[in-house]
Amino acid sequence: MKSIMRIAILLCALLGAFPGPSAAAKGRAVTVVGWIEHVTLGPEGVLIKAKLDTGATTSSLHASDLRWSARDDGDWVAFDVVGEDGQKAHFERKVARIASIKRSGGGPVQKRPTVMIGVCLGNIYRLTEVTLADRRDFNYEFLVGRKFLIGHFAVDSALTYTVEPRCKPGLAQ
Repeated sequence: MKSIMRIAILLCALLGAFPGPSAAAKGRAVTVVGWIEHVTLGPEGVLIKAKLDTGATTSSLHASDLRWSARDDGDWVAFDVVGEDGQKAHFERKVARIASIKRSGGGPVQKRPTVMIGVCLGNIYRLTEVTLADRRDFNYEFLVGRKFLIGHFAVDSALTYTVEPRCKPGLAQ
Protein backbone atom coordinates (compact mmCIF):
# COMPACT_ATOMS: atom_id res chain seq x y z
CA MET A 1 0.00 0.00 0.00
CA LYS A 2 2.84 2.42 0.89
CA SER A 3 4.50 1.89 -2.48
CA ILE A 4 1.19 2.53 -4.30
CA MET A 5 0.78 5.84 -2.46
CA ARG A 6 4.39 6.79 -3.22
CA ILE A 7 3.84 6.07 -6.94
CA ALA A 8 0.60 8.08 -6.94
CA ILE A 9 2.33 11.09 -5.37
CA LEU A 10 5.17 10.93 -7.88
CA LEU A 11 2.77 10.59 -10.81
CA CYS A 12 0.71 13.56 -9.62
CA ALA A 13 3.87 15.64 -9.26
CA LEU A 14 5.10 14.62 -12.72
CA LEU A 15 1.73 15.30 -14.35
CA GLY A 16 1.37 18.64 -12.60
CA ALA A 17 -1.74 17.63 -10.65
CA PHE A 18 -0.64 19.69 -7.66
CA PRO A 19 -1.30 23.44 -7.72
CA GLY A 20 1.56 25.64 -8.86
CA PRO A 21 4.68 24.65 -10.74
CA SER A 22 6.16 21.58 -9.11
CA ALA A 23 9.86 20.84 -9.03
CA ALA A 24 9.21 17.80 -11.22
CA ALA A 25 7.39 19.96 -13.78
CA LYS A 26 10.46 22.18 -13.92
CA GLY A 27 12.64 19.16 -14.69
CA ARG A 28 14.05 18.76 -11.16
CA ALA A 29 13.81 15.52 -9.24
CA VAL A 30 12.17 15.55 -5.83
CA THR A 31 12.80 13.04 -3.07
CA VAL A 32 9.78 11.51 -1.34
CA VAL A 33 10.32 11.52 2.42
CA GLY A 34 8.22 10.66 5.44
CA TRP A 35 6.56 13.02 7.88
CA ILE A 36 9.17 12.11 10.53
CA GLU A 37 12.84 11.94 9.53
CA HIS A 38 16.31 12.23 11.03
CA VAL A 39 18.25 15.37 10.08
CA THR A 40 21.58 16.86 11.06
CA LEU A 41 22.02 20.51 11.92
CA GLY A 42 24.86 22.78 10.80
CA PRO A 43 28.52 21.94 10.72
CA GLU A 44 28.00 20.89 14.34
CA GLY A 45 26.38 17.77 12.83
CA VAL A 46 23.79 17.26 15.58
CA LEU A 47 21.50 14.34 14.71
CA ILE A 48 17.89 15.10 15.67
CA LYS A 49 14.39 13.76 14.94
CA ALA A 50 12.30 16.20 12.91
CA LYS A 51 8.66 16.53 11.95
CA LEU A 52 8.28 17.62 8.32
CA ASP A 53 5.35 20.03 8.27
CA THR A 54 4.08 21.30 4.92
CA GLY A 55 1.63 23.51 6.82
CA ALA A 56 4.45 25.54 8.38
CA THR A 57 6.26 28.14 6.31
CA THR A 58 9.38 28.40 8.46
CA SER A 59 11.23 25.73 10.40
CA SER A 60 11.25 25.86 14.20
CA LEU A 61 13.83 24.46 16.64
CA HIS A 62 13.81 23.92 20.38
CA ALA A 63 16.66 26.03 21.73
CA SER A 64 17.60 25.63 25.37
CA ASP A 65 19.54 28.17 27.40
CA LEU A 66 18.99 30.94 24.82
CA ARG A 67 21.37 33.86 25.39
CA TRP A 68 21.37 37.17 23.48
CA SER A 69 24.42 39.32 22.77
CA ALA A 70 25.05 42.52 20.82
CA ARG A 71 28.01 42.59 18.44
CA ASP A 72 29.26 45.15 15.95
CA ASP A 73 27.37 43.40 13.14
CA GLY A 74 24.05 43.05 14.99
CA ASP A 75 22.30 40.83 17.51
CA TRP A 76 23.45 37.25 18.04
CA VAL A 77 22.02 34.34 20.00
CA ALA A 78 23.78 31.42 21.62
CA PHE A 79 21.82 28.29 22.43
CA ASP A 80 22.11 24.57 22.98
CA VAL A 81 20.52 21.65 21.15
CA VAL A 82 20.41 18.12 22.52
CA GLY A 83 20.91 15.46 19.88
CA GLU A 84 19.47 11.95 19.57
CA ASP A 85 22.51 10.57 21.39
CA GLY A 86 21.87 12.87 24.38
CA GLN A 87 24.91 15.02 23.64
CA LYS A 88 24.48 18.77 23.93
CA ALA A 89 25.78 20.91 21.05
CA HIS A 90 26.40 24.64 21.34
CA PHE A 91 25.30 26.98 18.54
CA GLU A 92 25.93 30.69 17.97
CA ARG A 93 24.14 32.48 15.14
CA LYS A 94 23.44 36.01 14.02
CA VAL A 95 19.77 36.96 14.34
CA ALA A 96 18.37 37.34 10.81
CA ARG A 97 15.02 38.78 11.94
CA ILE A 98 12.38 38.59 14.64
CA ALA A 99 9.41 36.48 13.55
CA SER A 100 5.85 37.11 14.72
CA ILE A 101 4.20 33.73 15.26
CA LYS A 102 0.43 33.35 15.49
CA ARG A 103 -0.58 30.46 17.71
CA SER A 104 -3.11 28.03 16.22
CA GLY A 105 -5.21 28.15 19.38
CA GLY A 106 -5.25 31.94 19.47
CA GLY A 107 -3.69 34.04 22.18
CA PRO A 108 -0.96 36.64 21.89
CA VAL A 109 1.48 36.71 18.98
CA GLN A 110 4.89 35.30 19.93
CA LYS A 111 8.11 37.08 18.96
CA ARG A 112 10.92 34.63 18.14
CA PRO A 113 14.51 35.12 16.99
CA THR A 114 15.11 33.68 13.53
CA VAL A 115 18.55 32.43 12.50
CA MET A 116 20.03 30.68 9.47
CA ILE A 117 20.98 27.04 10.07
CA GLY A 118 22.18 24.41 7.65
CA VAL A 119 19.95 21.34 7.63
CA CYS A 120 20.83 17.97 6.08
CA LEU A 121 17.97 15.68 5.05
CA GLY A 122 19.01 12.66 3.01
CA ASN A 123 21.84 13.95 0.84
CA ILE A 124 20.47 17.52 0.55
CA TYR A 125 22.08 20.25 2.65
CA ARG A 126 20.43 23.67 2.62
CA LEU A 127 20.63 26.82 4.67
CA THR A 128 17.20 27.72 5.95
CA GLU A 129 15.50 30.16 8.29
CA VAL A 130 14.76 28.63 11.69
CA THR A 131 12.80 30.26 14.49
CA LEU A 132 14.06 29.44 17.97
CA ALA A 133 11.40 28.48 20.49
CA ASP A 134 10.62 26.48 23.58
CA ARG A 135 9.35 23.23 22.01
CA ARG A 136 9.96 20.92 24.98
CA ASP A 137 6.21 20.26 25.30
CA PHE A 138 5.99 19.13 21.66
CA ASN A 139 6.63 15.58 20.43
CA TYR A 140 9.42 16.77 18.13
CA GLU A 141 11.97 19.43 18.99
CA PHE A 142 12.54 20.33 15.33
CA LEU A 143 9.84 21.16 12.83
CA VAL A 144 10.93 21.46 9.17
CA GLY A 145 8.82 23.92 7.17
CA ARG A 146 8.12 24.55 3.49
CA LYS A 147 10.97 27.02 2.95
CA PHE A 148 13.38 24.10 3.38
CA LEU A 149 11.29 21.42 1.63
CA ILE A 150 10.09 23.29 -1.47
CA GLY A 151 11.59 22.15 -4.74
CA HIS A 152 13.52 19.27 -3.19
CA PHE A 153 11.15 17.08 -1.20
CA ALA A 154 7.60 15.70 -1.30
CA VAL A 155 6.26 14.55 2.07
CA ASP A 156 4.29 11.29 2.24
CA SER A 157 2.38 11.32 5.53
CA ALA A 158 2.14 7.51 5.50
CA LEU A 159 5.93 7.15 5.76
CA THR A 160 8.57 7.69 8.46
CA TYR A 161 12.36 7.42 8.48
CA THR A 162 12.83 6.91 4.75
CA VAL A 163 16.29 8.54 4.49
CA GLU A 164 19.27 9.12 6.75
CA PRO A 165 21.34 12.32 6.64
CA ARG A 166 24.34 11.75 4.33
CA CYS A 167 25.74 15.24 3.80
CA LYS A 168 29.46 15.86 3.79
CA PRO A 169 30.81 17.11 7.13
CA GLY A 170 32.16 20.64 7.38
CA LEU A 171 29.50 22.34 5.25
CA ALA A 172 28.87 26.02 5.95
CA GLN A 173 26.45 26.86 8.74
